[in-house]
Amino acid sequence: MKIKKYFFVIIITLLVSIPIQAQVTWGKQTLKRGKLWTTVWNSLQYGDPTETQHGFHTLDYPGYSKSTNVNDALNYAEAVGYAIYGVRDNIASSYTINSRFFPSGQDIFPIEETILTKNYNLKDIGVAGEEIVTGGHHVNGLNVDIARRSMVWSHPGLSDFIIHEVTITNNELSSVDSMYFGMRYGIRITQRSGSRGDEKYDWDPTEKIFYFYDHRRFRFQDEVPVEYNFGVGPLRGDIGDARDIYQQGTREHELDAPGYFTVVVLDSAGANIYQNILEHTGQGLTEGAGTVDQMFIQGSSSNARVKEVMTHHQPRMSWDQARALGGEGGNKFERRPEFLVSVGPLTLTPFASVKIVFAEVIGEMDRTKIVEGGVANIDLMETASRDSMLAHVRAARKLYANNYMPDFFPPPTPTDGENSLKIKTEPGQIIIDWPTISANYKDPKLGINDFAGFRVYRSNYFTIGPWSLVLDIKKDSIVLVDGNVRFVDKDLPFGVGNYYCVTSYDEDGNESGKVNNTRFPIYPLRGPNLEFPKNVYVVPNPFRQHSNLTGTGERYRMEFIGIPAKCKIKIYTLTGDVVQEIDHDDGSGSESWGSIKELDYQLNKWTLGVAPGVYLYRVESLVPGHEGESFIGKLAIVK
Repeated sequence: MKIKKYFFVIIITLLVSIPIQAQVTWGKQTLKRGKLWTTVWNSLQYGDPTETQHGFHTLDYPGYSKSTNVNDALNYAEAVGYAIYGVRDNIASSYTINSRFFPSGQDIFPIEETILTKNYNLKDIGVAGEEIVTGGHHVNGLNVDIARRSMVWSHPGLSDFIIHEVTITNNELSSVDSMYFGMRYGIRITQRSGSRGDEKYDWDPTEKIFYFYDHRRFRFQDEVPVEYNFGVGPLRGDIGDARDIYQQGTREHELDAPGYFTVVVLDSAGANIYQNILEHTGQGLTEGAGTVDQMFIQGSSSNARVKEVMTHHQPRMSWDQARALGGEGGNKFERRPEFLVSVGPLTLTPFASVKIVFAEVIGEMDRTKIVEGGVANIDLMETASRDSMLAHVRAARKLYANNYMPDFFPPPTPTDGENSLKIKTEPGQIIIDWPTISANYKDPKLGINDFAGFRVYRSNYFTIGPWSLVLDIKKDSIVLVDGNVRFVDKDLPFGVGNYYCVTSYDEDGNESGKVNNTRFPIYPLRGPNLEFPKNVYVVPNPFRQHSNLTGTGERYRMEFIGIPAKCKIKIYTLTGDVVQEIDHDDGSGSESWGSIKELDYQLNKWTLGVAPGVYLYRVESLVPGHEGESFIGKLAIVK
């Protein structure tokens, strides 16, 4: 009896001592070190359901964080996933998923958490990428493991693509034969523009890739082009999605779909590469496309059909050329394209692995011209954005061929991430601080400290530019204030928002990436009105359709100026109903009616846009010793 009791105690002790493994879950991480941003999962899906009302867009270029309007994104794909086909023990099996569907445990389950590793400025030169996301899952039907390693860089010239290594492992005693693996992309250029179904494609014979771009919208039923009467609309329709085609007299001309997008296979493990362009319907139901343009459907399409689609070669020509020839391609269903890039056939012997490497690549013309818009720049986009994309394709190929070793290493970025610069405002000026580069810094390749200086950039338009160089600070002229480098931007116009970013550069002129931009505009403070209730104004007043500010989202900005450092502003209808109340307590002498951050310019207390008309406003001082002092004025809104 004692022996049994002793044995039982040993068993319990062993069970308690065994560490409990946490269950692996489906997870996501966001790559945002380069210009091309995306959220990736260990399921090989893309996108963040919290980023947009549609729950699946991704591949933002240039990327920036979302604000109140989650659809404000320059994204180039709305649903991304993969497909796999293979034969084990003479039994075919296939599986596919994209961002629109939740992974079912019946088909796949996670085996490796999604982990983001930061290696900023390639601090560890032996690690590829400045941000790296890893993760993996198991596919039940084919009984293989699929792991991802996704990498981005901030170096100029290397920041416009994302490289992914997909490793497929066979942990079984039998081989997987005739295996094909492919990435699938529902193309949409772009979410911000609000249009879709008007993309076109072309073929580059040198790089042997298809690429995609925005073109002219048309009526799906009869393919008649949609007419636009304003801006560049009568001449170019909505090519590039110019902002001035929807309303007469608009002051914004930016092109919201200026980029060219492609996917390139960097390493097919010696297998063939297949590129197929199909109809993208989202939920898998065709809108009338022929069989050759229909995407397979998980759980519905046969394994043979999956293989057929994955191994089909799209005719190597542009949409327009295919249209003219009248054969395969060039139809309206491919104007809402799904791009499938596959490799195969591959063989996985027992316990073997294979690695496939591909990259998403985007390019666009100079952002100054994108914001400028106009017919000439729309025409320029056809070559400038394409050439930018192709240059980035070559850069991705070269980086991979060099085992991810860049040709040069700029000095470390001054700070990392949006809003990482220290910024404060004073009357008429903005002060920016950041750390200097360590005296112990050495270029990883040259072995010397070749840091040469900093460059400060400013934009009055948006967080992604266009940027103007404000100051070049040479290394020898750096003056530290409380241990930081300081730049004071003086004599700035009041009421105009400013975005900033700071880079470093070396003796050869190699510059770090623009990774520390301010997300929202910074305004120079106006001093408080010490003579209140005198000299109180609203600008512009009257408000006539536009604030005359050029910054993105600033159209409806109105500002109360000449107010006390602390006060309450109430806006009324002429009948005395309260429209909005604003608490002002930042110590300055001005306050706007809403903000670009909250997207609530000229909104009432129910977050609805106010109607045109005349309104009363009352400013009541809350400054100690001046409580109760007030000013009543009128403002007019004409829309």
